[in-house]
Amino acid sequence: MFRLALILFGGDALIRRWKVFLVAGVLAMAMAAIVLIDLVDGVADIATGVLGTLLLLQGLVEIAVGATHTRARRRFEMLRGTAMVVFASLLLDFPWDNALTTSFLFASAFIFNGLVRIVSSLLIRHPGWRTSHLIGWGYLLMALLLATNWPLPAEMNVSFCVGMALMAGGFVLVRGAWRLRRLPAGSRLAAIELYQRKREASPDVPHAAPAPVSEKQGAEPMVVHVWTALDVVNDERVRLPLIERYIFSLSRKGSVSTGHVALECGPGLYISHHPRIRLSITQKNVVHQVRATSSNDHPGMWLPSYAQEAEATRPSTFRIRFRVFNPDHLEAFWQAYQRNDTYNLTHRNCSVAVTEAIDAAVEGVFADKPFWRTLLRLAVHPDMWLAGSVRVRAESIAWTPGLALDYVSAIRRITHPQRDLKLNLSRWWKAWRRRAPKKDL
Repeated sequence: MFRLALILFGGDALIRRWKVFLVAGVLAMAMAAIVLIDLVDGVADIATGVLGTLLLLQGLVEIAVGATHTRARRRFEMLRGTAMVVFASLLLDFPWDNALTTSFLFASAFIFNGLVRIVSSLLIRHPGWRTSHLIGWGYLLMALLLATNWPLPAEMNVSFCVGMALMAGGFVLVRGAWRLRRLPAGSRLAAIELYQRKREASPDVPHAAPAPVSEKQGAEPMVVHVWTALDVVNDERVRLPLIERYIFSLSRKGSVSTGHVALECGPGLYISHHPRIRLSITQKNVVHQVRATSSNDHPGMWLPSYAQEAEATRPSTFRIRFRVFNPDHLEAFWQAYQRNDTYNLTHRNCSVAVTEAIDAAVEGVFADKPFWRTLLRLAVHPDMWLAGSVRVRAESIAWTPGLALDYVSAIRRITHPQRDLKLNLSRWWKAWRRRAPKKDL
């Protein structure tokens, strides 16, 4: 989440404030140390109460806002808000003591994350897979400690997890602030190495510095096209819940499909990465194909336009439109990225190209907004947490069209907020009235 916030504000707005982030990181780590050292002196109850209260308030707000929307988004946001309220009740021991329940939930989450990291790192072997593999075993160790209530009793497990989360968050702030300190003015954060792997563009890529937002009337929007794996399989498919949504779909004939993502911005820019020779992915070779090693690098190609791609295959399943973005940063990214057409199914694919293009395009869109007020709004924005969790999951496994769809949709909602709550309530009321049965008079 912190990295996405950096990108949305742009380099100049953050480089000037690197000291503030450094102090905030140090304070977070100091607070974490206090919570971890003083668990038996009452601080544990305070930390749990604060976390539970914040989650409860955010869950209630999420339910209220979700009620103003319709269809799938309404169900998703109300379900997420309800989950927050339930979890907050567990933390606040309402209506009864929930120490064992919260320990079980935290342990289950650690087990799930640990197993996903271990299996994906061994299977995909992406850059940095050894570190991800060790982190996975660390998650399993934490789950074991929580499940056995040793060395801490069950009622202190939540505070212990809060303290560890604060420590990790503070470390990220300190590391990010220290790296911001070394950046020259005008650096493009989406094009440089701040945290993990090297990006395609470099800090010295020439770029203009006009107004960062393109929302002119009549200007071409930026459109992200997504073909889901479910729609690519023509014959009867094998039902694989979640896997077919985020990874691949499997037909009864043994063929595997992963879906596709492309980005369109006017007639002159279309990002759609394909291998020159179509990959034959089946049940027998899928384990080998997903390896992110150089042996699976293939010559790639760039399709010229959405019209040609839709005519050759089928129209895209989802279209996410952006009116607010930086066309100059997008063009600079595309000029740098397309110099290398190498295609790798899990390491350098269509989803990687589009998500990095989105990062470049939205950089600095909040540069002209009040910094601290906007930063506070982003800190409590549910889609910021969603986008951050999707990014962490994708970088620990691989970017897929399903994850790219969630990530791009979340960024779209962040950069194009629905400010008119009255209008949303009106739409919800009209939709409810249409669904209500009419009585015969």
